[in-house]
Amino acid sequence: MGFLGVRIDQELEEKIKNTGRSRSEVVRAALRAYFEVDQPTLSKDQEVLVCEIERLLDEKILALNSVKHPVLNTVKQPPTRTAKQKQKPLNNVKQQLSRGDEIIKKAAKAILACFDEGREPLNTEIAEAVGVNVNSLGMYLKPTGIKATPTGRNGIKGRYFTFDLRAKLEDVLKGGGGGL
Repeated sequence: MGFLGVRIDQELEEKIKNTGRSRSEVVRAALRAYFEVDQPTLSKDQEVLVCEIERLLDEKILALNSVKHPVLNTVKQPPTRTAKQKQKPLNNVKQQLSRGDEIIKKAAKAILACFDEGREPLNTEIAEAVGVNVNSLGMYLKPTGIKATPTGRNGIKGRYFTFDLRAKLEDVLKGGGGGL
């Protein structure tokens, strides 16, 4: 237990003597009363009111959560299209697919060329050679099963295409689709 040496004036000294209790008991009781002011105890009626308020708030929160709110930042759907207009997106998809096949084959050739030089290329190097960003390259190559492996070579950490991908890359170039 800690020691508290406090000087008090004569008036408080007399009041403590009149209680018939020791100084320590009076000071401890006064300190407890002082600190309990910050945390008042509730009467039974007040506790009932607090519980009722909490119950009403819970009901309101549940009611608000069950209401379907419109989603913010939604993109409006385009108006309906005629039959001729519907063909354009299909053509675009075909063009994108053929462009994707072209990118995959370019990437496979670039990676194999690096393998022939005896080195494993970084994915950023291949993305530059193909003319796309790294994330797009990964998305194009994902269906083929060709993935760059996070590792380090010659003190440079990055995502490398490793030699174990040679068979998949050759299969892609032959038209087999890699791991598909």
